[in-house]
Amino acid sequence: MPPALIIFLIATPLLLFGARAALPGIPWKRYARPSSWVDIGLIALGAAGLVLHCVAMFYPSLIETIPGTGGYIQAVDGMSTASIVLYIVPAVIVLAGLRRQRPLALTLVAVTLIAVGVTMYDGGPLNVHLVAITAAALSLAFTTALLVLRPQRTGDRAAPGHAATGR
Repeated sequence: MPPALIIFLIATPLLLFGARAALPGIPWKRYARPSSWVDIGLIALGAAGLVLHCVAMFYPSLIETIPGTGGYIQAVDGMSTASIVLYIVPAVIVLAGLRRQRPLALTLVAVTLIAVGVTMYDGGPLNVHLVAITAAALSLAFTTALLVLRPQRTGDRAAPGHAATGR
């Protein structure tokens, strides 16, 4: 994976969440939906799993510094059923965390994650896989930064168009 792409994939979410912290119009309240802390935890856990899978595939020496990860690296790098499961599980966890979001955003993230999986295991060109990774990372970063609202505190009014449960 080219270093410029890695920098882009790290910088984009940082910039988006920095903009979210600095600009009052972000997240887009008109389109955003509240999530629970469990949802946010699922998104973070799934995203960490996806990043770990990617790093194990492209930069296994970084993961090797963590004791006991040799089997994980071999499973991911083996491109076997175990590798597929180790990709699908965190992807599904991310989608479970996004389940309260607008169907279009959830679908976009799902389709891009499927594209990553297909291009990873179909034996096609690496550049197509890298484009799929970029699309998935951007769709997830934009969705979480622009559309995911923090859980409402008890006593807060529900967001317009949403029940008091925040769903």
